[in-house]
Amino acid sequence: MFAPAPEPPTRLGYYRKLASRAGIHVSPLCLGGMSIGDKWDKFGMGSMDKEASFRLLDAYFDAGGNFIDTANLYQDGTSEEFIGEWAEARGIRDQLVLATKYGNNNQRGNDSIAQKVNFGGDNLKSLMLSVETSLKRFRTTYVDILYVHLWDNTDVEEIMDGLHNFVIAGKVLYLRY
Repeated sequence: MFAPAPEPPTRLGYYRKLASRAGIHVSPLCLGGMSIGDKWDKFGMGSMDKEASFRLLDAYFDAGGNFIDTANLYQDGTSEEFIGEWAEARGIRDQLVLATKYGNNNQRGNDSIAQKVNFGGDNLKSLMLSVETSLKRFRTTYVDILYVHLWDNTDVEEIMDGLHNFVIAGKVLYLRY
């Protein structure tokens, strides 16, 4: 009746369910995006220019990888920017599972913002600013997985209500911590 699925190019193409209560399918190896971007070289933490980042992302995707993890602060935001530009240029956003994190100050490296106090932490304003910024950087309308990066003294109900609202709005599909 149906032909068997073709063999994937590598073991990255043997997808699995993310979790018992999350049916989305991901490659068995997630590509970490901490070094994708060009802003942290001065700190000795490694970085990649856009061309090198795109080559890495192409190699990962072409080998069957679909799961990319980053954070709002990685490479002062250029990690999300490079990943978003790459996915848009190739027209593959919906084939990817993009995970990002919030809680850290996503405007740490932005000298044009004088008062950065509410751009970090787990408070509702930080969450809203972070998710909206990540969506712009990723050039997408939704994030597949959002992690709370660091827990702080924000009331748990405030955090959970805010996260729930983003899921209900369709801007975040899955939550992790």
